[in-house]
Amino acid sequence: MPDNITKYSESFKIRANEVNQEKKATLGAICSLFQEVAVNHALKLNFDITQLNEQNLTWVLHRMDINIDRFPDWRETIIIETWPAAGDALRAYRDYRILDASGKQIGCCLSYWMMMNLNTRRPTRMPKEVLDMRLKEFDHVLPVKTDRVKPFENPDTESTFTVRNSDLDMNNHVNNARYVEWMLESLEIEQKNKITTLDVMFMKESVAGDTVISQCKSTANDSYKHQLKNQNGDTLLIAKSG
Repeated sequence: MPDNITKYSESFKIRANEVNQEKKATLGAICSLFQEVAVNHALKLNFDITQLNEQNLTWVLHRMDINIDRFPDWRETIIIETWPAAGDALRAYRDYRILDASGKQIGCCLSYWMMMNLNTRRPTRMPKEVLDMRLKEFDHVLPVKTDRVKPFENPDTESTFTVRNSDLDMNNHVNNARYVEWMLESLEIEQKNKITTLDVMFMKESVAGDTVISQCKSTANDSYKHQLKNQNGDTLLIAKSG
């Protein structure tokens, strides 16, 4: 384990395949960048996914609470800063800040992680080495939430997808950023591009060949509830956005 654990940051230039019709970075692209900087930091801490796999373990993202003040533009260079924060034996937190070239914060995220046993595909307690790597001296970028996003009935709209092999990540299930993209497909383009807050809970994994139904329900003040379900009626994702 490294002796000096601190914040970690990377710079990224927003590419053409990461923007929407307004030439702004999409939520799905932002989630992918969060994942990229997290796994690179984990590698520096000697506890990334490949090292965990040797112990039949892997990281699983359980929840993301995202707040965007301004979406970066196409070709804009941003910095994403991240650090692991204190949690408990079953849950870890990771904070993110999105900074523009001048160092001004334009977005943030608090993510909630669990460790999964690859044999049982169920959550497991974290090794002591992971528990010891958390930074306690920094405040979270957003308050820790203890409530749960609740499912709903009678959606206003829904879309259906078939999971392809190209949708799978290193854990052999659908990448979380793809879940977010599918979640937003039930919205009109104008509605989707106005979303600046997202609280999303990842409930169940999905694999190639699954059918995924994306459902959306409007709530007050241009806010929405979202859920993804599979062909068996299992809930894969629950979220609220605004």
